Amino acid sequence: MKHVASLDGLRGVAVLLVVSFHYFPRGLAGPLSTVTSVGWMGVDVFFTLSGYLITSILYEQRSERQYLRNFYMRRVLRLFPLYYSVFLLALALTSLLHIQWRAGHIAFLLYGANLVLPVDGRLNWLGPFSLAHLWSLAVEEQFYLIWPWLVGSLLRKETLRRICVVGIVAAPLLRLALLHAGVGPWWIYQSLPTRMDSLLMGALLALVRLPSLQVARMGGAVALLVFALVAWEGHSAFFLARPMQGIGYSAAACVAASILVLSLNPSTLLHRICSWRVLRFYGRYSYGIYLWHFLFLKQFGALTNWVERQVMSPLFAGLLGFALILLCSTVVAMVSYRLIERPFLRAKLLFQSRHEVLVRTRRGETWM
Repeated sequence: MKHVASLDGLRGVAVLLVVSFHYFPRGLAGPLSTVTSVGWMGVDVFFTLSGYLITSILYEQRSERQYLRNFYMRRVLRLFPLYYSVFLLALALTSLLHIQWRAGHIAFLLYGANLVLPVDGRLNWLGPFSLAHLWSLAVEEQFYLIWPWLVGSLLRKETLRRICVVGIVAAPLLRLALLHAGVGPWWIYQSLPTRMDSLLMGALLALVRLPSLQVARMGGAVALLVFALVAWEGHSAFFLARPMQGIGYSAAACVAASILVLSLNPSTLLHRICSWRVLRFYGRYSYGIYLWHFLFLKQFGALTNWVERQVMSPLFAGLLGFALILLCSTVVAMVSYRLIERPFLRAKLLFQSRHEVLVRTRRGETWM
């Protein structure tokens, strides 16, 4: 698949939304706090973008002889090294920090965080480190275990589209049924079946001709209106609010899909914004920033409380804490990218498709 710079920027927007949601002072900084209070939608942007990119690659390469091997090895090389570095770091610091490991933490090593966190909230913590955000990586990995086999089965494109539509419709119906049955909100928020609409929305966009700008703008506007009405009805735009879990997630997925379509079109303002160097910078390091930033939740709280005691200003303390956590997460992500991620990313070239090899050869790029 051809590299699209604006999608790097969109990935940067998504990770900044998530970091802002977790750390930006809410209710203190005026309208900006209102925007960052729905920063949890950055995860939906990630899901939709992931569904689009993965499906585009899978469908393009599904006739290759080593199709599944290449896909899974490239995913392993992209995701595993940094992910497991977090647990190796915790293991190395276990004695020093008196970290208590629980049996449930084994699920994290198998990308099953979303299966155990709703059961035992204590698993959120591994000593001083917060692991709560790893649920979204588990959802994506579980999607990767299923979707490549369906695409690689050589089903007709029309059949794959129908599967996407069925999943997109089934997800909110399932959420509503679970809400009616009294299932806990964390199960609904963190499970693949209840969040598959965002992933399949992106997948569907990869399997159809992209909607026109008019359709994308109209669809995005309607989805935003629905989202606003849901928030108004439930008196909250928080991701665990019952109305938000029923229909709000689907509206967020539609907004993310609209944003994706607009960012792909060079004539749009959003495309130009997502092409900004600063957003593409954050997009490049988004995986590391996402992985590292929430680990230090306790330390962030201690820092902001200390600053607030010194200056007697909750707003200043919150803004300073947010700036420092973003800076530190970015620096750590840059270092880990160079030391951990990049060597393994180079090894991905060993698992190129024939099409990719031909493209690189025509460009005069070295294969190794």
